[in-house]
Amino acid sequence: MATIYTTVQGDTWDSIAYAVYGDELKAQTLMEARANILLLDYQVFPNGIEVTAPDIDEDETYDEDLPDWRKDDEE
Repeated sequence: MATIYTTVQGDTWDSIAYAVYGDELKAQTLMEARANILLLDYQVFPNGIEVTAPDIDEDETYDEDLPDWRKDDEE
């Protein structure tokens, strides 16, 4: 079940992803959620906007889409 996050002044996609998932790299997941399509014009959110945070598979990795300098060094 998706979580609804209500923004505070100054939130960004990265900060919301960190607050919800504990990982700012999952901002893409938020931005790709169908329920958030009308929010894509925001880079910095005002207070009180509801952002849908879909459930994700914790084992899912985003490293393959990142440039080498952003990838996890755990490999």
